[in-house]
Amino acid sequence: MKKNLSLRLIDDWIAGLNRPILESVPLSARTTWKIGGPARWLLQPESGAEVQQLLRTWPADLPRLVLGGGSNLLIDDAGFAGVVLDLTGHLNRVEILPAHPCAGEDAVVVQAGAGVGTRTLAHFARTHGLTGAEFLGGIPGSVGGGLRMNAGAYGGEMRQILLECDLLDATGAMQTCPVQRLGMGYRTTQIPLDWIFLAARFVLQRGDPAAIRERMRTLNRTRKASQPLAFPSAGSTFKNPPTGPNAWQWIDAVGLRGAWEGQAQVSEKHCNFLLNRGGARSRDMRLLIDRIQNRVSQAGGEPLALEVGIVGPSGLVTA
Repeated sequence: MKKNLSLRLIDDWIAGLNRPILESVPLSARTTWKIGGPARWLLQPESGAEVQQLLRTWPADLPRLVLGGGSNLLIDDAGFAGVVLDLTGHLNRVEILPAHPCAGEDAVVVQAGAGVGTRTLAHFARTHGLTGAEFLGGIPGSVGGGLRMNAGAYGGEMRQILLECDLLDATGAMQTCPVQRLGMGYRTTQIPLDWIFLAARFVLQRGDPAAIRERMRTLNRTRKASQPLAFPSAGSTFKNPPTGPNAWQWIDAVGLRGAWEGQAQVSEKHCNFLLNRGGARSRDMRLLIDRIQNRVSQAGGEPLALEVGIVGPSGLVTA
């Protein structure tokens, strides 16, 4: 009876939204791994205020998943049994703000919605002659996801340029958090998983547009030379251990460079990249991940922690 009552409450909540909601939406096309079954429902909120209202009335038994660029998610083949909130459709504005009291005198503050692409932010900065965000030019995904994991590359990290961000907590209450409050570390942020990033303000510096463009081109050439870009991937699958060899060095050392599981493969070019070679399933990727972690542990290496999140039908299994 309780289960039937919960389903009725969920149906009533969806019927009362008074806005379009998509059903049975394939998620594989919305992730960089190109893997995953359908979402039961998908919503594209038009504003932070709408997200706030949704959270305030959200049924307790209804799973939710916030989706940006889908660059660090492995979604189960069974799909997701709740509502996906896609923030890329509307929370995607980038703008230069007036001077901020917490920014330096010569700094420029740029605000970006959580649904803005990280690459879009980098190129916005470039076109306005602002330096500091060049490292984001080669990182797929969205600002919200980048904040969640403190995305970084080639010596740059989100926390280095972040001033503050706007979030909604689990109850829908608005929180404005300075970077110091986020507890950002290597590919992690100490913010509850059920909080939602809405927007962030970044501190950049004025620079020479030609030099900024050349820096981005150099980083892009380095990326193309060192990373396998011909097949879908989620970038680096594992975090580097705090000491000793990097993740890719351990994977190579235990003989798994080029290893296959179904249509999933460890890249021969960069073995911290796991590739979808065409039709790979989430099960293939999970088996390959497990094999790598087990083999490295057996070889005496520190446990390899995932840099990607795994999503099951009821929500995030691990992050």
